[in-house]
Amino acid sequence: MAGGLYGFPADYALWWLAFASLLVHTWCFFRFYPGKQRPRMKLVVGNGMVTLCLLGAVALSAETYLRFLSVGTDSFGMTSASDRWFTLHVDLNSQRVRDAEWVVQKPADVRRIAFVGDSFTYGWGVERVEDRFTNRIAARFDDAPAGKIEVMNVAMPGWDTGDQIPAINDMIDRYGVDEIVLCYVANDIERLIPIQGGIDPTEPPKPRWFNVTGSALVEYLFYRVYAPHSPTVSGYHDWLADAYDDRDLMRRQQDRLGVIIKKCRDEGVTLRVALMPYIRIGGTRLKPTNLHKRLATFFETNGVQVVDLLPVLVGQDTAELVVNAHDAHPNARAHELFADTIWRAFYAGDSP
Repeated sequence: MAGGLYGFPADYALWWLAFASLLVHTWCFFRFYPGKQRPRMKLVVGNGMVTLCLLGAVALSAETYLRFLSVGTDSFGMTSASDRWFTLHVDLNSQRVRDAEWVVQKPADVRRIAFVGDSFTYGWGVERVEDRFTNRIAARFDDAPAGKIEVMNVAMPGWDTGDQIPAINDMIDRYGVDEIVLCYVANDIERLIPIQGGIDPTEPPKPRWFNVTGSALVEYLFYRVYAPHSPTVSGYHDWLADAYDDRDLMRRQQDRLGVIIKKCRDEGVTLRVALMPYIRIGGTRLKPTNLHKRLATFFETNGVQVVDLLPVLVGQDTAELVVNAHDAHPNARAHELFADTIWRAFYAGDSP
């Protein structure tokens, strides 16, 4: 029997069986233990068993809520609550991206703009696609006297530059887009980074000695309490910083970006870049301002217009810009700020 979005029924039944067993044993203890002979022992053990019953009730309540009612993303997308969120709020088109269906043949009077990115552009944790920055920009175009403009969201969680190259080629060759906006996040380099010591920061930590899928409570405690403090997560941004400081890795990343620049130039497609910021950063070595300046200089040197979205965070309470306490992806408010900044930088001339 498949576990589905709510786990295996047998696992949940075991929780009830364990709790019921605890209640029965507690009742039997108070009913049959010869308390008159050992009153102190009965008091100590009895209080311990009652405490266990209370803790069991709390644990069972938490298990029930987390297994059946909790819905929400986390930065890893590893929990059943996250799976339920994606089931409830994400619709994919035939190309398996979170956007409306695309017509291959572009109408003659339509200008197509494809925003290409990863989970930030995808709208991870943003329930309504209308709240994403790409959809907000599309809505502004609908109100602007600039002709028919189609905005396409071409993004997948986990994509890096290597994944985006074939997607961009496809959008140009098959869908005839007029403009590519590369939504660059610092982790777009991560597939180039060698794995050292058997630790892969691109993979969320997984327990070695037990299976968390049998309990929503254990799963929650592992992925939302323990995992964020594990070395592979807490040190993730330092790992990225070291990669950008590695000349060979940076050169290889620039070569990959050069493929995108050349493709757009050869095909007469406008290329623009939006540098997407991390809203929460762990570690000490990643310096977003310096990194964004380096990236902007590279693109501008190659004739690519760039907008840096990092200044959007200045003066903002970052806690109000993330999806939730367990998910550092930008929320609807952050997407609104991104849309405003991108519009002013790239498309203000098209506004009424």
